[in-house]
Amino acid sequence: MTAPMPDREQILALAAQAGLTLPAAYEDELVAAYANVRRMIDRLPANRPRGDEPAHVFVPTKFLPTEN
Repeated sequence: MTAPMPDREQILALAAQAGLTLPAAYEDELVAAYANVRRMIDRLPANRPRGDEPAHVFVPTKFLPTEN
């Protein structure tokens, strides 16, 4: 189930919350781009546990050289 698409004002409010300050001339471009990004996000599988993602269980110290 996907969330409803936010309207223009909600998208601009999200940008402001993220600290993005845009000139008015770019607001239309941001709103158009958000629609594209939203479609990509909606395609990501969200029904898998976080433990399935290798980055969440990666232990970099295992790759240190061993002392002999």
